[in-house]
Amino acid sequence: MIDLTSSLLKALLKHAHNPIIIFKIKPVLVVVEHNDAYQALIARIGGNLKFYDVDIIPTLLSDEERDLLINAVQQVSEFKKPVSLVIHPIYSNSPNVKWELEFSPVLQNEHPVEYIICSLKEVPVNENDLERILFELSESEARFRGFFEQAPLGMCVLRGPDLITEYANDNILKLWGKTRKEVIGIPQEQARPELAKQRHILNRVKEIFKTGAPLTLNELKISTAAFDGYFVALYQPLKNDKNEVTRILAIIKDITEEVNFKKELLKAKDILKLAMDASEMGSWNVDLESKKVLLSERAQQIYELENNRMGLEEAKAMIAKADFEVLSASIRKALHNRSGFNVEYQINLKSPANKTKWLRTAGKAYYNADGKPVYIAGAVLDITEHKQDELRKNDFIGMVSHELKTPLTSLSAYVQLLQFKLKETENSFAIDTLDKVNLQLKRMSLMIDGFLNVSLLESGKILLNKTDFDVIALIKSIAEENRIVLPSHFIQVIGTEQTIVNADMEKIGNVISNLIGNAAKYSKKDSFIAIKCEKIDGEVIISVEDEGIGIKENNILRLFDRFFRVDSAITKTIAGFGVGLYICAEIIKRHEGKIWVESKFGKGSTFYFSLPAEQTTIP
Repeated sequence: MIDLTSSLLKALLKHAHNPIIIFKIKPVLVVVEHNDAYQALIARIGGNLKFYDVDIIPTLLSDEERDLLINAVQQVSEFKKPVSLVIHPIYSNSPNVKWELEFSPVLQNEHPVEYIICSLKEVPVNENDLERILFELSESEARFRGFFEQAPLGMCVLRGPDLITEYANDNILKLWGKTRKEVIGIPQEQARPELAKQRHILNRVKEIFKTGAPLTLNELKISTAAFDGYFVALYQPLKNDKNEVTRILAIIKDITEEVNFKKELLKAKDILKLAMDASEMGSWNVDLESKKVLLSERAQQIYELENNRMGLEEAKAMIAKADFEVLSASIRKALHNRSGFNVEYQINLKSPANKTKWLRTAGKAYYNADGKPVYIAGAVLDITEHKQDELRKNDFIGMVSHELKTPLTSLSAYVQLLQFKLKETENSFAIDTLDKVNLQLKRMSLMIDGFLNVSLLESGKILLNKTDFDVIALIKSIAEENRIVLPSHFIQVIGTEQTIVNADMEKIGNVISNLIGNAAKYSKKDSFIAIKCEKIDGEVIISVEDEGIGIKENNILRLFDRFFRVDSAITKTIAGFGVGLYICAEIIKRHEGKIWVESKFGKGSTFYFSLPAEQTTIP
């Protein structure tokens, strides 16, 4: 049996100039070994050469010549003698060559012939066909040149170790800042003196003639008289039939824009890191598939962990139970709406002292091509100190407000007593002065009530006393009170039908009074304030419209934040602490309603809030 793995056999095949194939008799004409010349032949005519399981030659013949081939093989097998055969392969529409095949049996003592060695010689059929071959080769070269010139990349062919330029398309000539006359047939170093600064690259390119291995240079900096930028350069060796590298095909792609973008991206990344370091923010990333959390160095310090990785369940376990559902709901909502989230929550650290921290985190989800979320990334900030300051401030405000409430109540009682005593007198100055004092006491009382409500809201001690009442009657009553307190404005109630809601009448009254008071504060004298109530889709919507200064769009989003006030020359002259709208928003939120505003700067604002029209009292 022939040893197909023999190094001697492989060497003999490799050094043969003509194509050589070793067939196995059964099954008929299966190629079990071949040399490089045969592989090059099949590749040139478009065949799909595979090893040991594809019989290439029969598929290239007509049915008649295939039979001749099989008969020749049978003769070699039967008589154990060489047989010659001339065939005409039909790998083109007009065959112009013939194959001279020489079949020789591999003899193994008296055993039947199992293998046949076939040598193949490809020759033109006649002189006319030779001319046709030369013409077709010329056409093929023309097509190659056309492709070469029209390629969107810079391309050239370099011959020999001196790198003599044989071909160069317009793109690469433009890059070099040269004409064909200046480079074709001239070594690269001579035609392009600037390459003297890139000697190490030239040496690597020249090494291809020894190694035969392609070379790729990424982000290659090229500076010429005509161009300055970054490129990807691919140097592909071109070999002859002896497997020797004779030329190199160079393909150059301009990636200057991509490299500059990458640099800008890295610069932005560095700036972001500096900003996060300055703000003491940390970053995190949750892989939704592996359920792993990756933390930045700062985030690791915030969580006081020994390493920067932990499981998702481990991260969940650190969140305080009271805040877990709020955080989870925010993330679920963000995933559903494909939006970001921003939430405060408390964590329990793994330290023995049961230490806790307040954190603020913001993030968003990122999705794959199928729309499936693959990871969530964001930033985290330790706000423990800020939160503690806030709680201390709320405690202080609550305490001071409570202490001020008692003397203020006494002052109000004394003023009312004086008003009663002076009612029957003609001292108009004293009566008018007491009315003004009483008005200021009411305003101060409202401010203190606001601070007390903030303190109660923060501590979670504000409770709702819900009853069924007519909200229209409440609006009319509050409007009448404000007409006395605010005689400078025209207050109008729109809506006369009885509308029953189930809510805390006192707190809803506070909301309406606050909105009317704001409308008066931020609008001119003798302007209208319209209060409207209507029932829409199972909701009662109450609005307070004014003809005031209006609100800029960039301030609307923060309008209901605690202690927020619009900063402008006009608002600086108007008293207030920025707690009224915050309290209104919290009261409406606890009634499962909504509050919002529509405004045009310089033309006025309309504040809305909604309540469920039919809501049963929660026991």
